[in-house]
Amino acid sequence: MIILELCVCVCVCFGWIFVSGSLSFSTMTQKPTRPSVVCEAAPKKKADSAAKRARQAEKRRIYNKARKSEIKTRMKKVLEAPDVLRKKPDAQAEEIFPLEKLIAEAYSVIDKAVKVGTLHRNTGARRKSHLARRKKTVEIHHGWYAPALAANAA
Repeated sequence: MIILELCVCVCVCFGWIFVSGSLSFSTMTQKPTRPSVVCEAAPKKKADSAAKRARQAEKRRIYNKARKSEIKTRMKKVLEAPDVLRKKPDAQAEEIFPLEKLIAEAYSVIDKAVKVGTLHRNTGARRKSHLARRKKTVEIHHGWYAPALAANAA
C-alpha cells in the first residue's frame, strides 16, 4: 500500500491514508478492516439568536404557568361555591349573586389568557361553559330557572 500525506484531516478509506503535511509515499503493512474518517470538530456554541429564543421561551413559560395557575384557582373557587349553595335547602335567589361575581372574575381571567395566547380559544370557551353549566344546575335545582321546552320554542 502507498501512503500519501496531503490532507487536512486523517482519512483511512479503502487502504489509502491521507495525513496533513508534506507529500510522501510509503507502503502500508496492515490493511484497515473498514473505511473510517477521523476528524476533530470543535463544539459549536449556541448561536446568539438561539440563545435569545431560549431566554424568551423560558420567560413565556413562567408567565403562562402563572396565568394557568390563576385560572385553575378561580375555576376551583367557582366550582366549589355551587355545591355549598345546592346543599342549602332554604337558599334564596339573591344568594347566587356572589357566585355570579366569582364567575365574572373567572371569565375575565380566561378571556385574558386566550387573548395573549396562553390558552386556545376553544379551551377557554369550554372552561367558561363548564362554569355556566355548574351555575345553571344550582338554579334548576332550586327552581330559580326553568329550561324552555322544545314545544314552547317552536
